[in-house]
Amino acid sequence: MVEVITTIDKAGRVVIPKEIRERMELKEDSALLVAETDRGVLILKKLDIKEIADRLRVELKGKDLDEMVGRIEEESNERVRKGERPKTLRR
Repeated sequence: MVEVITTIDKAGRVVIPKEIRERMELKEDSALLVAETDRGVLILKKLDIKEIADRLRVELKGKDLDEMVGRIEEESNERVRKGERPKTLRR
């Protein structure tokens, strides 16, 4: 494991050192999950979009996605009508 100190620029960008980007094969369009822990640790996890898409195809096969999306939209709209902020996805 490599540990380095980096900074955040005015635009909120964090530079991932070249050595780490190369070892993890991070490219300009790499997808990263950003997560905050209760103890103030920020986690960046490389995501494999193809793997996620393949897993979703298997797990959602035969499910009515339009119906699921409709329920989510209805719930979100109802919360907005009540003055609540829509929830974000969190783990």
